[in-house]
Amino acid sequence: MEEWKGWLEDWYKEQVEVRHMLHRNPELPYEERETTRFLKQQLTAWGIRVEELPGLETGVSAVIEGAHPGPMLVLREDIDALPILENTGLDFASQKPGVCHACGHDVHTAALLYAARTLQQLREELHGSVKLIFQCAEEVGSGAYKMLEAGALKDCQPQAVVGFHCAPLLELGKIGVRRGPSNASFDIFTWTITGRGGHGAYPQRCVDPVVVSAHLITQLQTVVSRFNNPTHPAVLTVGEIHGGTAPNIIPDQVTMRGAMRAFDEGLRQEMLEQIRQITRDCCAALGAKGEVSRDVGIPSIISDPEIADGVARAVEESLGQEHLHWVPEASMGSDDFSVWMEACGGRGVQFQVGTHDPACPNSGLGIHVAENIFPDEALRYAAPVLVQFALDYLGKKD
Repeated sequence: MEEWKGWLEDWYKEQVEVRHMLHRNPELPYEERETTRFLKQQLTAWGIRVEELPGLETGVSAVIEGAHPGPMLVLREDIDALPILENTGLDFASQKPGVCHACGHDVHTAALLYAARTLQQLREELHGSVKLIFQCAEEVGSGAYKMLEAGALKDCQPQAVVGFHCAPLLELGKIGVRRGPSNASFDIFTWTITGRGGHGAYPQRCVDPVVVSAHLITQLQTVVSRFNNPTHPAVLTVGEIHGGTAPNIIPDQVTMRGAMRAFDEGLRQEMLEQIRQITRDCCAALGAKGEVSRDVGIPSIISDPEIADGVARAVEESLGQEHLHWVPEASMGSDDFSVWMEACGGRGVQFQVGTHDPACPNSGLGIHVAENIFPDEALRYAAPVLVQFALDYLGKKD
């Protein structure tokens, strides 16, 4: 066994303690100040250079410089939590009511942190450098863009990016890898439908935005059913609708929020235009004014086949062939890991780390579920793959 695998095993108890500390103290998007402070302090203590990100209080960018010249590889994980009340019963459960790590980001953070510690001690073997990204605000879809705007990749051009995500639907000990389309794009919209309010007894004197919004929702369904190519998956969901203050009052305005997901970028852009046109024309046909704004927009994850094969080799080398699982289907879920891929020329892969332990039924409930438990043992599988891939990718080139 390579010496570095022994280091990770020696540090395992410490890594678990860090994971528990992060889990007890979750922080919402753009509020990850204590997490950021801790990461900077720990990385600096290990001799890893932490970079400044002007104008951004949370998130960490750091660099491990290899002893030899070569390309730059980005390793990226996310650090934020969700506005969910934890219901796991764990002895290290969240101490912040209404906030918890229900997406496994505490596992992500701890694994990358100890992969970084390992790679720092292996600098002599690296032909190139490793950029470490502990990203803020993944859950709101804008953290990657904010970190890039702050200069996380300033004056450098990484050649690839790799990271992982906990997967409660995949068995603990399995590492999921996929070539090609892996996760959908994600666009969040806010619609504003403005009519003319009044007394519910006299609808003829009003333009009812509630009725108009109902028509608009049904028309928006045609974006996927009639404008999208049916051989390309897409989903459009209206998840919020707000309007009115009393049952006998027609309000002046209704607001709605929703999201669209797709894989094909060309079709995505066409559907975005159809959403704008339908909003405008449907509302106008009923005497109201319809406006729509896109609040968040991130591209899909299309896993680079060469990088995917490299991750698969890293799984076999670090854990064994029996731990490799080729993921058969893409997910309509989204992650702004795709933004880092876009910044690296599309060369990247976000692999899956299985967290479903059959001995713990609640470990297979799914992400964003208050009762789901992410086993500590996932750390034993995540960090070694990150380290092995970096060693392979930045190994001496013949």
